Amino acid sequence: MSKLVTVLFFVFIGIFASAGVTARNNYSLSDKKAIEKIAENKTAFTDKTTKEFKLYLHSAIKRNRFSNKNTEIVVSNVFSALKYAQEKDMLNNTSTKLFENALTISKAEKRSDLTIWVSLNYAFYFYTYRRYEKCFPLFMYCIEALDENTDEQIIQISETYKKIAYFLTTTNDNAKAEEFLKKAFHYANPKANDAAGILNNLGFCSLEKKNYAEAEMYFKKALSTALKSGDHVRYAKALGSLADLELRKKNYDKAISLLQKDIEISEKQESDQNTMFALNLLSNVYFEKGDLQSAEKYLEEAKKYAKSKSHFRSFEYQIMETVLKIAKMKGDDQQELTARRRLEKLKDSLMDFDAKETVLRVGWEAQKKQLQLKLAKDKAELEKESYLKISAIIVACMLLILMVFIIRSYRHKMRSKKGEYDKKVLTLMIEKIKSESKLNNTHKTLQSYQTYLSEKNRQIEELEMEMQKVKNSSFSELEEKAGDLQKLLESHLMTDENWKNFRNAFIQKYPTHYKELTSQFPDLTDSNLRIIILTKLNMNNTEISRLLGVTIDAVKKAKHRLRKKYENDHESLFEQI
Repeated sequence: MSKLVTVLFFVFIGIFASAGVTARNNYSLSDKKAIEKIAENKTAFTDKTTKEFKLYLHSAIKRNRFSNKNTEIVVSNVFSALKYAQEKDMLNNTSTKLFENALTISKAEKRSDLTIWVSLNYAFYFYTYRRYEKCFPLFMYCIEALDENTDEQIIQISETYKKIAYFLTTTNDNAKAEEFLKKAFHYANPKANDAAGILNNLGFCSLEKKNYAEAEMYFKKALSTALKSGDHVRYAKALGSLADLELRKKNYDKAISLLQKDIEISEKQESDQNTMFALNLLSNVYFEKGDLQSAEKYLEEAKKYAKSKSHFRSFEYQIMETVLKIAKMKGDDQQELTARRRLEKLKDSLMDFDAKETVLRVGWEAQKKQLQLKLAKDKAELEKESYLKISAIIVACMLLILMVFIIRSYRHKMRSKKGEYDKKVLTLMIEKIKSESKLNNTHKTLQSYQTYLSEKNRQIEELEMEMQKVKNSSFSELEEKAGDLQKLLESHLMTDENWKNFRNAFIQKYPTHYKELTSQFPDLTDSNLRIIILTKLNMNNTEISRLLGVTIDAVKKAKHRLRKKYENDHESLFEQI
């Protein structure tokens, strides 16, 4: 009783205190650290096969001890979805379903940290494969949710800000993207490859502002960081970025030199997307320089990469636009016609992916949504101030009344609990006695034993369900002290005497089967025989585990050992009668 009063006191204080501060969503710092620890193991994603990755992930999740089972499922689903997407390098039903399931569970758990993390990874999955309209609402949710949570709560904080920034650059919101990139860099490891990527994108934001000096500074920092971290692909990308800068400054020869280095490294690292970017940009440099022959040559090389994957189609569109320009300049009517036809075909297929019209539409929607969020936030702040104090007073009064009511009803409930618990135990005990009495009053044939074991299985299942209910109910304390349900469950297990009687009944019914079994497999132990005979009588692993009082895994392992031991004869060993 004193514990209950203490708990209520702290609940009262907690609610009263919450009237003066903004309510926070649920989160777990220990879960955050565990997820980030798994995510840091990049080689597990890149070097392991899907099967090896599953084993690694299962082991990592168990080792890190998450707060509950649902959190483990969410973490497993997200990392598995990312692995499937990486392996297939395309949108796929498996990854989508895993993300959807993780999102549903995290929302049901009311875990803001998990929901943001899942939404961010799900959004970036769609973004990677150019499904902008699908990633848009997920990114916008993350932007809104970040305002309601502290940075300390956010899982993979640097990665979160960085990925949102990438999306914002696509919607042409470069000012907001720059803001998020600077936040991402603040939390990033300055020597890691992530830092190089962030610096590179900050350079692009400066490039869009035509602040070439600042852009060059960021690109060179990205080069240096990538070199220190040994990230060759990031280094190549930074070279390409500097080449883009030189192109805008009309330093064509310098841009060509940088892009040739970019292509050499990207091809060596098998980075198809980066190679394609660099080839396309190199063709643009030659086009601007007036060398149409070289421009066409590199466009053809870039086109091969663009056609290799469905989510590269927009880059093929850009390539074909340049091809069309060259055809017009050369006066090649046939080439111009071919280019126009291909552009029309690509335009139709890109409408649901990353066509310019889609990107611009998403960008406009993003601006509108951000304005709506700001207005809603300002309105909510004003409303909160007016009713917070009144709410606190009402809640305090209700709590006082509730405390009086709970104290009065607590004693009455405690008296009735014991009676209800004893009644449950007695009912289940009577069922057991009836079943045993029924067996004793009949001829102990195999049929009667099968009926008896079937009833026993049902009773054990009912007992297990009842124990689970009790565990999650107010009766748990009584069961912990008395343990009557546990004792009753143990009394259901097959004793040595019951086993002997059952075996004799089996021998009497199937003498030939038993004789063949013992003569063909003379070194079978008594525990082996129990599992084999129960299996032959069409009992599944769950039923056998209940009767023998072992886990289902123990039954499976025992069968596996027997199959391995008697490899050639295992079918006759477990053949059902």
